[in-house]
Amino acid sequence: MKKKILILAGYYTPSVKAGGPVQSIKNMVESLKDRYDFYIVANDRDLGDLKPFDDIKYGKWTSTEAGKVYYIDSRKMTPIKLLKVIKSMDFDILYLNSFFSFNLSILPIVLAKIRLFSFEKIIIAPRGNFSKGALQLKPLKKKVHIHISRILSLYSKVQWHATAVSEKNDIQQIFGEDCNISIARNLTANYSNLIYEKKVKKEKGKMDVVFISRIHPKKNLEQAIEFLQYLKGDVTFNIYGPIENNDYWQKCNNKIYSLPNNVKVSYQGYVEHKEIINIFKSHHTFLFPTLGENFGHVISESLIAGCPVIISDRTPWIKLEKMKVGWDINLENNKKFIQKLQYILDMNSDEYAKFSENAFNYAKKSANQEEIKKAYLLLFD
Repeated sequence: MKKKILILAGYYTPSVKAGGPVQSIKNMVESLKDRYDFYIVANDRDLGDLKPFDDIKYGKWTSTEAGKVYYIDSRKMTPIKLLKVIKSMDFDILYLNSFFSFNLSILPIVLAKIRLFSFEKIIIAPRGNFSKGALQLKPLKKKVHIHISRILSLYSKVQWHATAVSEKNDIQQIFGEDCNISIARNLTANYSNLIYEKKVKKEKGKMDVVFISRIHPKKNLEQAIEFLQYLKGDVTFNIYGPIENNDYWQKCNNKIYSLPNNVKVSYQGYVEHKEIINIFKSHHTFLFPTLGENFGHVISESLIAGCPVIISDRTPWIKLEKMKVGWDINLENNKKFIQKLQYILDMNSDEYAKFSENAFNYAKKSANQEEIKKAYLLLFD
């Protein structure tokens, strides 16, 4: 009999605004559905939306191809409602897809601590919550919760799911080296049948740059815009993603208005996930100086689209220059970001084609589904 895994996911499909964690759960469930029965509790609306999704069944288990989903309005979650879901059947494992979410992570941990339910195993995936950049945002609130949780030993018996060695180190920095941590990389979509194709041509002195992510300080769009003012040549910069923080977006707009005439910027709104790879195929590089990612699905999607990346060194995607697929750069090294953007801008068609194909081949090789699946079997079994 297959184990039943209850996932308190937060956001799940059809969400398009909540970013990588949605893809992390979706890919995991689809890849492992033959081994486990997954039950996913998810918000009934997208990030920042007031209106629920159309065509979903609210407050009841709904069958999908990969598992069953229970849509709720998590803002109205109460201990009684949560217990009702948790006790709706005999689950073996509880998987929490966040550390700081009150209703879908902190509350269930507290209820488990006072023994209102029990599981064979409780697993927490922090999803980058403990990265240096993430902890700098609303730091007081986060420090208070971490401090209290240590005093009460709330997490003494959980198993942590880290998606990279760097995230394991982040967890240990907070909860000590003796905590139980398993490393299992995020699963990507299945790239095995993809072939290399690139839709955009490259002319020397011209470059199409793209940014795809939530408009939020953690994603660091403002610094990306600043780099563009120093480039020599014709640059188009397209921005895709939901505006999650209006004050931050205004700061970004102020930077955009001050750019020189050789740089053209366009905000394209948020995009359906199924369109992302095609967008990357139409651009020469992905500029993403993020403050921290526990994985970065969007980086993998850029590379598989043959779109080399210029990113910060705060993701698991490192040593990219050695692989000739892009660069991972210290955020304090503005000069290097600008140099590498100019390097791609100055490339001719033949130089860029080789660079682009390297990116595709590297992403395809990195997405070794079978090896990654073995780590999940160790996590869940």
